[in-house]
Amino acid sequence: MWTAGGPLGADSGCWGVRGAGDLGTQGGDPARLVAIDLSTCVNRYGPPPAALHVLRHMNPVDLLIHPYDAADRLREVYARTLGVDACELLTSRATSEIIWAMGRTLDPRAVAVPLPAYTDYLRAFPGRGFTPATVCGHSIGQLDAALAVAGVVLISNPHNPTGSVLGSDELTALALRHPRSVLVVDESYVEFLRDPPGTSMVGCPAGNVVVLRSASKFYGIAATRAGVAWCRNHQLLASLVGRQETWGLSGLDVTVAAAALMSHAWATDVRNQLLADSRWLAGVLGSLPGVRLWANDRVHFQYAQSPHAPALAAVLAEQGVGIRVLGRAHGIVPDALRVVAPRRDERDRVAAAFAAAAESVPAEHAPPVTTDLGEAVPAPAGARW
Repeated sequence: MWTAGGPLGADSGCWGVRGAGDLGTQGGDPARLVAIDLSTCVNRYGPPPAALHVLRHMNPVDLLIHPYDAADRLREVYARTLGVDACELLTSRATSEIIWAMGRTLDPRAVAVPLPAYTDYLRAFPGRGFTPATVCGHSIGQLDAALAVAGVVLISNPHNPTGSVLGSDELTALALRHPRSVLVVDESYVEFLRDPPGTSMVGCPAGNVVVLRSASKFYGIAATRAGVAWCRNHQLLASLVGRQETWGLSGLDVTVAAAALMSHAWATDVRNQLLADSRWLAGVLGSLPGVRLWANDRVHFQYAQSPHAPALAAVLAEQGVGIRVLGRAHGIVPDALRVVAPRRDERDRVAAAFAAAAESVPAEHAPPVTTDLGEAVPAPAGARW
């Protein structure tokens, strides 16, 4: 079905924009040399106090011995958090380990990565970008077409880089329509939503759905690498990832992640603040000339398209603010900006930086356009803003 030697995705016109080309510098890369880095989607209010507490009070013995129980501890805390049986979970060093493990295990011809897509998907599966791309996020029609021709389809929900969200019911129905294919859903950003369980695919009845979860982004602990993959069919999950090594998880990372995952009151308070910050950012981005903002009130970052995206990013960098530029290699035309909302104490400096960027846009350029982000919209031929 999806392993080497099984039926493969057809090399048809659906692979027209393969995500090839320069994917740029990933978010959070220190090479940007900026004071306020809004290119990375890690929660700028993290880590939770509980995570810092366990780090400061760690027993030296826990650093002395091998992490024999790390995988079990992580599996147990995620089972409680997600409300599932621990046997349905496979532990990992965050979502990246699973993605790259699939890249080594699967025949790439069996994989489709619907565009626009996250950088690491396109690096792990080069040339497997699936078109036609949508203007913003994914549509059910696009994913339906991908599952019809590929053995494994890899997406993010909430979508990175646009912030669009598809409902769990419609994704479950989609997976059930294609029982011979596997839908892998990266939920790295689901914790930023107002109601994470209401959108998550974890626990859905489809046995061909794999869900990836990680504590890195929402809890502001990206330096630790801890997460899980969920699937009702553990044999399927293991075959996608391949054999895992002994002591693959850091005991230190698991201790910090477990404390973070249990910080429920902190999560509620910070989630509300992040969404307020994101609304403020939408107002700033929406005033930039020549920019089409796809405004969302669901996650902590905003997404906007502009033919001047690289130039705007350069001006912002001069002002000490870093953002992520995405383009044709990600399935995005014209280029786009993904900007994480700054903390409240960073707003003044960020507003000043964007004011300087606005002055750099040619005066004759089109006025800004803001579209409230709903369902993904197919790209019209030759669309330009």
